[in-house]
Amino acid sequence: MHHSFALVSFLVPAALAFSHLARDDGRLPVHQALPIRHRDGGLKPKHLTWSAPGEGDVRAPCPALNTLANHGFLPHDGRNITLDKVTSAFGDGLNIDAALAATLFAAAPATNPLPNATWFDLDMLQPHDVIEHDASMSRADVYFNPSNLFDADTFDSFLSFFGANATFLSVNATAAARTRHAYAMSQINPEFNVTETNLPIMMGETALSILMWDDTPGAERDLFEYFFRNERFPTELGWTPRSTPMTLAQLVAVRTQLTEASPADVPMTFE
Repeated sequence: MHHSFALVSFLVPAALAFSHLARDDGRLPVHQALPIRHRDGGLKPKHLTWSAPGEGDVRAPCPALNTLANHGFLPHDGRNITLDKVTSAFGDGLNIDAALAATLFAAAPATNPLPNATWFDLDMLQPHDVIEHDASMSRADVYFNPSNLFDADTFDSFLSFFGANATFLSVNATAAARTRHAYAMSQINPEFNVTETNLPIMMGETALSILMWDDTPGAERDLFEYFFRNERFPTELGWTPRSTPMTLAQLVAVRTQLTEASPADVPMTFE
């Protein structure tokens, strides 16, 4: 799940609504906390405790896993991630139910080089075209940068497909932006590859990214940006976790909606 794209900005001008707040690295600064917007519950002490990865810590090409580790819901060093730890972290951090957490975990141990492993380290998710893939929302394709670190130019380019004045990222708008962003990447990466196998993963990640904010799909843009740019929960902007658990059925339904709402004139797979 490669999430960055430095060169897309040459094709698509970035139109960030919050660019005036961004630092040179593309991340948003931390400010005084705002009142909670939606609910008055769900926050745990770890939501309010954050530290960046340090020496010896490892991270994944997945902003959600990295955020959970940065807040301590997953081991901060990013190592020895088991099903029990994922279930607890996803439940406490994002209010994701156990069945969905198990589904999201299922493929990850296969990235561990040890045979029959039941755990993984976050950096084991790095190999290309296993779980990580081209056309990430916030990482550059491996052809340009194999680091899998957040890339501001890539993320800005993805956001540009919503338009500068968009404050809410709906399912339909996200479907269009996701598909057009991937197509733009295909035009500059000579080794670009999104297969029928990659596509459900890509759309599932996108569904998760607009389901984690509230009980209905969609995202307030400032929360979405803050989360991706900082790999940190936007509690200072008033966010709290969903009030009802996110389920596998919900994720699959939104993934289907995203796929069906994608522009018919833009290809979705590239092999």
